[in-house]
Amino acid sequence: MAAILVRVQTRVGQARVSVQLTDTLETLAAKLQQELPSLPQFKLSRDPAHKDYLGPANASVKQLGLQHGDRIFADHSAEAVADAAGPAAPSKSHIVGMTLSGKEVVEIVEASPAKTARVPAKDVKLDEVDEILAKEDGREQLKDQESKRGFGSASIDSMAVEPYDERLLKQKDVKLMSFHAHLRKLKSVQGGGKFSELKRHDFGTYGEVGGKGGQEKGWGERAVAMSRIPKPMTLNRQKFRHVDRVEISDPAILDKFLDAWRQTGAMRYGYMYGHYEVDTQVPLGIVAVVRAIYEPPQGCAADGVNMDDDTHGETIDKTASLLGMRKLGWIFLDLEVFEGDASKFVCSRGKDSYFLRSNETVLAAHLQNMNPSPCKECDDGVYGSKFVTVVVTGNEQNELDYRAYQVSQQAMDLEQAEGILEFTTQLDKCRVAQPSENRYVPAIFYQDISEFGNQTTHSANPYLPVDYLVVSVNGPTFPQQVDANSVYTSSFPIENRMQAMQTGGMLKQHLNNPENKPFRPTGQLKTLSDFHMIMYLACNPHFWGSASEAAQGLEQLCGAVRTKDAGKATELMQSPLWTALLATVGSASSFGSGAAGGSSSSMGAAFGEFGAGTGPVRPSTAGGGGDFSDQAEQLSQMGFDKKKALEILQIVNGNMELAL
Repeated sequence: MAAILVRVQTRVGQARVSVQLTDTLETLAAKLQQELPSLPQFKLSRDPAHKDYLGPANASVKQLGLQHGDRIFADHSAEAVADAAGPAAPSKSHIVGMTLSGKEVVEIVEASPAKTARVPAKDVKLDEVDEILAKEDGREQLKDQESKRGFGSASIDSMAVEPYDERLLKQKDVKLMSFHAHLRKLKSVQGGGKFSELKRHDFGTYGEVGGKGGQEKGWGERAVAMSRIPKPMTLNRQKFRHVDRVEISDPAILDKFLDAWRQTGAMRYGYMYGHYEVDTQVPLGIVAVVRAIYEPPQGCAADGVNMDDDTHGETIDKTASLLGMRKLGWIFLDLEVFEGDASKFVCSRGKDSYFLRSNETVLAAHLQNMNPSPCKECDDGVYGSKFVTVVVTGNEQNELDYRAYQVSQQAMDLEQAEGILEFTTQLDKCRVAQPSENRYVPAIFYQDISEFGNQTTHSANPYLPVDYLVVSVNGPTFPQQVDANSVYTSSFPIENRMQAMQTGGMLKQHLNNPENKPFRPTGQLKTLSDFHMIMYLACNPHFWGSASEAAQGLEQLCGAVRTKDAGKATELMQSPLWTALLATVGSASSFGSGAAGGSSSSMGAAFGEFGAGTGPVRPSTAGGGGDFSDQAEQLSQMGFDKKKALEILQIVNGNMELAL
């Protein structure tokens, strides 16, 4: 008997099944499963609405009335699966292939993977400043805007305008609108309405099958869904920014940061800690207020910095949160003085060269991806970042200058797609990775204005200008009057510096401050309100005793400093926790003034005035046999072998400079 062909329409495509008239419906379903292995459990019906299901299972094709060329429909919706006796396990397959970075991976994927669900807006916890700005009206009235109507002063000409209005931004001399102003424009009629959403560029995910039954073969002979292939990107200059201004709460913070360069001439970087506030100078703007700079372990040279691993990074962030601060961004030096005049600095950055180098841009994008900004208007629950980049360099007048930047969301998306964005030896250009057999790179374009005023599109093959990824931020600026209650003293040595090491002896010297007396509560609070001392205690919990005692002591210490409560500071310094800490500090530095004491005094003398060079450090005259484990621990944190460091310290009687 001749076979007939039955067409079966499914959600994953159409199949043609060859059956005999004597075959049962069960046989037809089995052959369909072979044609489309990715098809889950299903039911067959005569109509697309699935109102007339075929059955029973043992009925023949002839009994069901199916003829050659007939089309039936497979229902594999959620209701159909729920009606079945039991859910069928989705078919899985092992896929071997490459990630975008070229690393070989083995994945087990389902034939019909579920799409990533949108993060509910109620589950997104916004930053405090975002919650404040979301409730603000944001509209302002233009200055010197008189009514052109004769029937009253409150007319359409004198009404308040939206925060994204170009007239308002021009009047306030704001080049880029704030992020919240951009959201208001997006939700306006002009931007698309209240249902408009922010979209991040999706560069696709390898290892997923789908499309038409997962039959498409991707790069490297891998099954790739057509919907997951990365789409082309056109780079545009971002017209908004997440942070509008950077403010340094005390100029002494930057002076202390520059002190290491003044003494060594080596470049340096650090992380800025503080909080975000509403910027009254920009409509719905945000200002990052820097209150301290933490300097992580780093290898410094005159022409660059190596960023070493920081084992205490999480501890620093956690302790900063106890102080009411968070990581705001990073700051680095790029200074070169003239040979004949050391007071003038070479200007290497500007509109004719570059604002950020290509490697700095890629690194800034990486750091912003590590610190995303929560957002309810994006499916991922995050969009952009408030993490800023500050460069200390020379300006056009050859003076010391500070400049703040961010990179765009498109730069963050490019960096997040592994291996697409690369830095080059051409400082003003980034490179787009070339596609290969196992790595697909979409087409990337950027738009420019020609000399005739026309908009032209160029292919980033393989280079693109860095300027398309950089967003300018105002500042850093300084307050007109420094608030003494909001700044931290900085008499304790700064972490990870060679000129003045943080040791138990230095801690003892800091706590022996003449102002630290029981009858002077404000002096006690000032002694405790040292950011670098607090971080030193947080990274060395053995001073407190046990881990639980360290956590309790840090919480009380940070609480007193955060609230500027002299009573709480006095209460802490009279507690058994503080008494035990003083005993530990005293024993740690009890090996005499020859080792830590002599070194500390010479370092402290050089710590007074900025720019003052350190004099020669004399070797210690104390006898050997001291306990130099504290200094050895400091050297081990810098990357030296602790056992060898201890042996050398025994030889030089604990003199850190000679040991180094």
